[in-house]
Amino acid sequence: MTRRAHGPAFPVSVILAVLLPEPLAAQSQPHIEVDMSLFGASNPFLLPGDDALTLGGQITGKAGATWQLGYRTSLETEGSLSYRQYTRKYGEFLTGSMELALDHRRNEYLSLRTEASFERILPIEALASSLDGAIDPISLQDRYAISQALTYRTSTLTTFNGRFGWNRIAPRRSLLLAPTSAVFFDFGGDTRIDPATTLGFVGQFAASRSRTGGDPRSWALAARATRRFPQAWNLVIEAGVTRISRREPTGGRETGPVQLSGLTSICHEPGRIRFCASGAVASIVSSFGGIQREISAFTSLDWRTSERGTVLSRGEYRRSPQGDTRPDLEVLSLDARYEHRLDRRFIVYGGAEYQQRTGIGADRPNAVTVRAGLIYRIPRR
Repeated sequence: MTRRAHGPAFPVSVILAVLLPEPLAAQSQPHIEVDMSLFGASNPFLLPGDDALTLGGQITGKAGATWQLGYRTSLETEGSLSYRQYTRKYGEFLTGSMELALDHRRNEYLSLRTEASFERILPIEALASSLDGAIDPISLQDRYAISQALTYRTSTLTTFNGRFGWNRIAPRRSLLLAPTSAVFFDFGGDTRIDPATTLGFVGQFAASRSRTGGDPRSWALAARATRRFPQAWNLVIEAGVTRISRREPTGGRETGPVQLSGLTSICHEPGRIRFCASGAVASIVSSFGGIQREISAFTSLDWRTSERGTVLSRGEYRRSPQGDTRPDLEVLSLDARYEHRLDRRFIVYGGAEYQQRTGIGADRPNAVTVRAGLIYRIPRR
């Protein structure tokens, strides 16, 4: 099977450098990264019964910059382009992304942030961040997103924020996933009650639409507390409720039960080691049935073993209950790698990754990938 996608031809920062006047271009803060890697994988797309070893290579280029458009306004740009080639069966893939973010601080109380992005991605590359890879891990997806955020500080202790936006997931030639659009509105507020503790609330309303029908909607409301502890520990807790409704064939809406939702996150950052673990129960937008209830867990460890060496590890699990007639959708991703900095611009790395998924069938295919690569990086100035 051979598929080719056509991502952005040039990084966004390169385009803007041509279009913007010279004084603005001179104010940019560029960073460039090229990542070249070789890998070997058993069943790289988690297909049932496909356990043969597959070799491949990938090259990814990234570029970005921050542009000062004025004393209170800045524009952040990011762009990437990635080419991946397999030695057997799967062929080649071209993916990429573009991101723009405009920050404007009106005064000491009010700030605005506008974001827009486009991404073409393989679901298997985002297995840990989306349940779509559990259903169809080989079909390319186009993802669009636009949002507007507002932050209002009534004092040095209290902040209110809101964000509304639109996103769309468009699978390409998939038999199981359908194009899905969603609009959402997030809101919240926080107040610091002492130097280490903040209390607040968060809420969200979302509505999705796709050709699979149902057009689910959801709302959620939760209380939030954050706390800094001695020895560089930080804790975030959210606890609340959520509800999902779906349109019935007769035209009415079926409203589900009010269910518990929440999040717990703890991080430790004493210096050479950064550790984070979190768990959440929330409503998410998927291109398989629209809005669904999801249970997730995440852990990460960054350990600077020496002046030049770093160990990175990640683990992520997601599950979406599908009722009594179908198995739950599940994805699991574990990876670890060692990075060694040769100098200010070159980094070599090697590592391994384990992935597993449970889709609409009873199979639980898994894969192990071993990868080694070289990164060329021009740091942000």
